[in-house]
Amino acid sequence: MSTSVIGTETFNNTTTANSASLVASASGPVYLCGLTGYNAKTSTQFIQIHDAASLPSDTAVPKIVFEVQASSKFALDYGASPRKFTTGIVICNSSQQDTKLIGSPDCWFDVQMKKAVL
Repeated sequence: MSTSVIGTETFNNTTTANSASLVASASGPVYLCGLTGYNAKTSTQFIQIHDAASLPSDTAVPKIVFEVQASSKFALDYGASPRKFTTGIVICNSSQQDTKLIGSPDCWFDVQMKKAVL
């Protein structure tokens, strides 16, 4: 028996205080539409996006990573072509680019996502 997708549901998840991470979606598949946030740290750090249902351990390899300057806003917008994550979406800060080494709770995250509606 096949399952038909009849549409998508858009939703978001937001931190309620400065944080080092956010489990945006603990299940998949889910599609990342966009991410906005603020780095309150007084130095540059990396924002990592992992295909996971919970916060991965340090040394995990992110699916997406980008650098954020000190005390600055950041945004990522996939527009009409959202990025698919099969397991879930976890956002975190890191002092390293290539692997996760979580930092202090100094980021604000707001994540926009879509899920298939069956």
